[in-house]
Amino acid sequence: MTIAQLKRSTLSVCVAACGLFAATCAPSLAAEQKVLKVYVSTGFDGNTWMDASTNLLRAIAKTKGYKDRVTLEVQSARGDAQTQQQQINAMTQAGADIILAWPISPTALNRAVRAACQKGVTFVTWDAEVTEPCAHYVGIDQEWAGAGPAEWLAQKLNGKGNIIFMGGIPGTMVDTRRNAAAKAVFADYPGIKIIADTPSMWNPATARQKMAEIIAAQGWDRIDGVWTQTGCGEFVKLEVEAGRKDFKPCAGNGTNGFRNSMVPGEGNAGGPGVSMGSPPWAAPYAFKLALSIRDGENVPKVTQIPMPLVTNEPVAGVDTQGNVYCKKADRAELIDKNYACTAVPLSVAPSNYFIDVWSSKVPELDLYSALNGSVPEGQ
Repeated sequence: MTIAQLKRSTLSVCVAACGLFAATCAPSLAAEQKVLKVYVSTGFDGNTWMDASTNLLRAIAKTKGYKDRVTLEVQSARGDAQTQQQQINAMTQAGADIILAWPISPTALNRAVRAACQKGVTFVTWDAEVTEPCAHYVGIDQEWAGAGPAEWLAQKLNGKGNIIFMGGIPGTMVDTRRNAAAKAVFADYPGIKIIADTPSMWNPATARQKMAEIIAAQGWDRIDGVWTQTGCGEFVKLEVEAGRKDFKPCAGNGTNGFRNSMVPGEGNAGGPGVSMGSPPWAAPYAFKLALSIRDGENVPKVTQIPMPLVTNEPVAGVDTQGNVYCKKADRAELIDKNYACTAVPLSVAPSNYFIDVWSSKVPELDLYSALNGSVPEGQ
C-alpha cells in the first residue's frame, strides 16, 4: 500500500468512526460549545451607580475570555418587586443558565429565586441580598457602610451637634442595614441630634432638592454636619453657592464630585468629608464568580468585597484610606497605580458619577467600561 493509499484508508476509517459514534460524540461536543444565557435583573435604575454596574456587565461579557461563552440581556424592574419577580420567572422559562440580580426586596423574590435554582439556574446577587439560601451574594459589609461614615462624623463633631440624616431607597435591604447601623452609632453619642431624616433615593438630584429644603427650614447655623447615603457632593455645591467658607463635615457615598472636593490643590472647595464606596465593580465580579460556579469551582455563598472609606482627614478608631487623584483611570494607569485611584477630573467623569468602578478583581475593565460599556484594547 502506498502512502497516499494509507492516508485515504485512515481517513475512511475516521469518517466511518465519526458516523458510528456521532450519537455519542455530538452531545459532548455540544456541551463543550454551549453558549450560556446570562440574564441581569436590576431592581431599580436611573442613577449613575446602576448605569455603571450594567455597563460593566455588558463590557465584561464582550471581553475575549467570555464573548464566545455567553449572551447577556439586562432588564430593570424600576423599583417594583412584583415586576422583578415576574421578570425572573420569565428569564427562567426562557432557559437562563445564569441570573445576576440587584434585588429590590430581600424576601419578595424568594419564590422566583428558588424556582430558578430548582431549574438549574446559577443565581447570584450583587450589592443587595435575598434571603433564599440557594442564591450567592457578592458585595460589601452593608452595616459597616452605615456605621463607618457615622463613626467618622461623630468623632469629627467631637460627639455633639445637629445633623441631617439621609438614607437611600426605603424598604431595600441595603438602605435598612445602613440606616440601622448608622443610627446605632449615633445613639452612642447623646450629643448628636438628628434634626432632619429623609431618603435621598440614591439620586444626587433628589438629595440636593431635599437638602435645600432642609437648609431653608433650619438655617445654616443650626446644621453641624451631614450623614447621607447620597449627596455630599451636592451639599458641598450648596455651601459654595451660599458663599460659605466654614464648610461642614459630610459623610456620604463615593461620587466623583465629592471626592474631587477633597482633593487639595485642584481648585476644589470643600470641607472635611469621608466618602463610602459601594463599588459597581461588584456586578462584573459577580458575573465572573457565576461563570466559575458553572465551571464546577467551589464558590462561597457570600463573597464580601472591600469597601473604600476615603478621606483626607482621618479620625481615631476609623479605618480609612487617602484620596488618590488619577488623570484618566484607563487600564494602563490603574495597573500603574495598583488600582488605588479614588477620583478623576470632572472633565473625565461627571460630578454625580459613583466612581468606585475599577478593581484588580476585574482587571479586564477600566473607567471607560463603566462609562460606556467599552472594552479596553487587548481585552
